[in-house]
Amino acid sequence: MKYEFKITDEAGNVFLYDVSRSSSDEEKSLNDFILEALQISEDKRKLPFKIQCPNDLEVYPSLKMKFENYGSPLLGDKLEAMHITWRD
Repeated sequence: MKYEFKITDEAGNVFLYDVSRSSSDEEKSLNDFILEALQISEDKRKLPFKIQCPNDLEVYPSLKMKFENYGSPLLGDKLEAMHITWRD
């Protein structure tokens, strides 16, 4: 199943996004996380979103790209996964 989202920003620009669940034989993806987050009631989605650091500090999470062998896109390394991290 595929979900289509239409988001309009403050300037009136319209962005279209397709989000679909991973199949049962695939690892979960960022799309799965987005769909799970949308199942939370709207009032709870307005609460601060934080991730807990190893030292118990709570911060807003960052999205990072993970490349093969912790490489770099500049070196032509293949994008392997998306990480949610506590670091900027």
